[in-house]
Order: sequence, then structure tokens, then C-alpha cells
Amino acid sequence: MPGFLEKMNRSAAIGTILALGWYLIRVVPQVVTHPLDEVSWKAEMVIAVVIFVVTLIADSIRAAIASQGQLDEADVVDDERDHAAERRGDAWGGHAMHAAAFIALMLLVFELDPFWAANTLFVGAMLAGLTSILVKFLTYRGSI
Repeated sequence: MPGFLEKMNRSAAIGTILALGWYLIRVVPQVVTHPLDEVSWKAEMVIAVVIFVVTLIADSIRAAIASQGQLDEADVVDDERDHAAERRGDAWGGHAMHAAAFIALMLLVFELDPFWAANTLFVGAMLAGLTSILVKFLTYRGSI
């Protein structure tokens, strides 16, 4: 049975996939068909963050309610396996975020449109989060 923190990671994965998917579906077609200064992306980015937060909160509440009996019986919220998975996942997610931040910085240094730097940071942060969650899931399953 998955522990509470593993369920929380699942909640974050669901929120990230929904938010990133919605954002990409809204913005990518515009980038392909419109000049960059006509692309509407700021409001879409804010809405994507709201989608992520609302999904995370809703699924976290659901997970907490579903796990309440398990948490009360064990009198513990996490264990050593959770700590190991969190450390490993956060390390890999941090590496991915550093790469995204470096790329965004280079885009600004080379004076490309701020659209590219902002989107590199946003999409990079979402992918870094998914990287972290994937590594945590693989650690829970003993795959790495």
C-alpha cells in the first residue's frame, strides 16, 4: 500500500501533467501560427499555475482523507523509505531545474525575446518536477 508521501507525489504528478498539458495545448499552436508578439501566453501561464495548485490541493485532501486510518494506526506520516525517495528525487529534479535556469539565462544573455526565457523556466520547472516525481516513484518501486 502506498504511503502518504507517495500519494502526495502522485497528486503533484497529476497536477503537473494537467497544468503543463493545458498550457502547451493553448500556447504551442499560437507560436506556430502567429508572430511572437501576438502570442497570448502570460494569462495561460497563470491559469496553468492555478490548475496545478487547485489539483494538488484537491488530490492532497483526498489522499489525506483516504489515508487517515492508516496514518492513525501507524502513528507516523513517513519512514526511511520516504526520506530516501525524497532525497534522490529532489536531487534529480534540482539538476533538471538548474539546466532549465541556465538555458533561460543564456537566452537572455543572447537577447532573445523574453517569451523564450519565461517559457524555458516555466516548462523547465514543470519537467524538473516530473523528473523528481518519476525518480521518487522508481525509488519506491526499487528500480533505482
